[in-house]
Amino acid sequence: MLKDLPSLIEPKRLAFQGSNVKGEIALDKMSRLHDSLCDMNGTVYIDWTFAIDEKKRIIIQGKLQTQLSLHCHRCLHPMPWKIDVTVSLMTGDDVPTGYEALTITTPQVELKNLIEDELILVLPIVSMHKKCSFNDNTYASDNNINNPFRVLSKLKTEL
Repeated sequence: MLKDLPSLIEPKRLAFQGSNVKGEIALDKMSRLHDSLCDMNGTVYIDWTFAIDEKKRIIIQGKLQTQLSLHCHRCLHPMPWKIDVTVSLMTGDDVPTGYEALTITTPQVELKNLIEDELILVLPIVSMHKKCSFNDNTYASDNNINNPFRVLSKLKTEL
């Protein structure tokens, strides 16, 4: 495993060599994730294999693992979010099912940008605790007291 992942990679060269890239990268190097996270502490572990298929398309497959700290949209407190995903990327126009399309416009690509793209894609649209302090029973009962439609619920039970 590499202690430090390379900042720039050449996906085409790595694919023709059948290379494997393993290592960790710090979350604080990923500026686009900053607004989605409570803190940028931690690392992302990757284990990616590069290959070429029969149509000379670049294939990147492997794992991406990390633990993020997201904001709960109910209570605004931090919540842990574990990410353990399989990555299957392929260049080209006619990408088969099971792969995501990858567009490479330059010979060298920033590896952290590829990793960050994959992390952004797996973030939840709205992150919430399964059991949130904002959503407790006292809040629900207080809401019922001040509810202007409380009279209608009584009528509904009478019918």
